[in-house]
Amino acid sequence: MAAVLVVVALMLLASCESEDYETGDGDYSYLRADFVETHAKEEKLLDRAVTDDGDELIFQEPLSCSWATTADSTYRALLYYNIGKSDPRSVKGVSASQVLVLRLPQKRPESTSCDPLRVESAWLSPNNKYLNMGLYVMVGKTGEDDRKQSLGIMRDTIVPLDNGARLHQLRLLHAQNGVPENYSTKIYVSIPMDYFSPGDSVHFDINTYDGPMERTFQVGD
Repeated sequence: MAAVLVVVALMLLASCESEDYETGDGDYSYLRADFVETHAKEEKLLDRAVTDDGDELIFQEPLSCSWATTADSTYRALLYYNIGKSDPRSVKGVSASQVLVLRLPQKRPESTSCDPLRVESAWLSPNNKYLNMGLYVMVGKTGEDDRKQSLGIMRDTIVPLDNGARLHQLRLLHAQNGVPENYSTKIYVSIPMDYFSPGDSVHFDINTYDGPMERTFQVGD
C-alpha cells in the first residue's frame, strides 16, 4: 500500500450498539470487553469474532455497525459482549468500537507530520499479532469545513543486532490538519506485527504534549 496516513474523522469514531440490550441477570448478563478481529457477513452486520486470546465468538444475533461497510470482510475492533451461561462461545454483542489499523508504507510518505498527541497505553496482544496503543487526540469543530486528522507510521531505519535479530526504529505520524484542539477524544490503533520477525525489537518515537516519548517492544513467537 502506497499511502501511510489513515485519514479519520475522529469526531465520528463512535461505537455501534445493540438497540435491544438489557441489563440484569439474564441468559446474557456477563459483560466482557476484548480486542478482536470481527467478521462482517453483510454490509454493516457483524456475525462473529476472534479475541486476541484466541477465543472464537459467534453472535446470537448480528450486531449492526455502520463502519463495517464491506461484506465478507474482517475488521479490528474493541468488542463489548455478554457470554452465555451454557456456551461461552455463543455471545450477544453489546457494542463495538472500530480500532484503526496502521500499516507500514511501501515507500517513504510525502508528509511526515508528527503533531503532538497523548499516549495512555501501549501493549502487545497476547497472540503477538498486534501492537496496540490507546491514544488521546485533540478535536473540535470549526463549522467551516470537514477537516480530518490523519495517523500513520513509518520506519526510519533497520539496525542488525548481534543475536541475528533486528531493531526496527519506527515513528508515529500525526497530522492535526487544522482541526481545533478544544477537547480530547480517545481512540485505539493496532499495528500488525507480521512486518517483523520473532526476536526483533520495535522502537517507537512518539511526539506527545509532554515532549518526546520512546517505547520499545520485543516481538514474541
